[in-house]
Amino acid sequence: MKSYLPAILAIIIAITVLCGCGTPQQACPKIGDKAPDFTLPGLDGKNISLSSFAGKPVIINTWSTSCIECKREMPYFQEVGKQYGPQGLVILSANTMDSSGTTKDFLIKNGYNFTVVLDLKNDIYKKFCCPKTADPNTFFIGTDGTIKSIKIGGFATKDELVTDVKKIIQ
Repeated sequence: MKSYLPAILAIIIAITVLCGCGTPQQACPKIGDKAPDFTLPGLDGKNISLSSFAGKPVIINTWSTSCIECKREMPYFQEVGKQYGPQGLVILSANTMDSSGTTKDFLIKNGYNFTVVLDLKNDIYKKFCCPKTADPNTFFIGTDGTIKSIKIGGFATKDELVTDVKKIIQ
């Protein structure tokens, strides 16, 4: 049996290496890259795709109701939406943990009216290579569909958010 051990180990190593080959790794998008498209269910159950907002400046923000930083920055998004909505700004808010009912209740209670999708399978995390424990994540997509700015973590002030919004408003 001892003489077979090196051969068995060589086969295991070869299989491990070969199984990894041919599986393309998705590159993580960065500033200047085209934003990866995704389709997720909205609160009404209808699918919403990032591509449906082509030609508009879009903010994608991931959050959950249990995230303190997320809840702290939400009023800034509401204000920015009112201020820049007439210029075509879309705020696409992606809840990453809560049910549709919990999310709706939270939005109604706080008077928020963003476009909300449910990302319970972490599609945005995967496509944008977000750290899994870093809600909120915010991506600023220009009218040309490219990523203009990325923020991991919450915004401390509305002015900080506005600085990034100005990068996508024409």
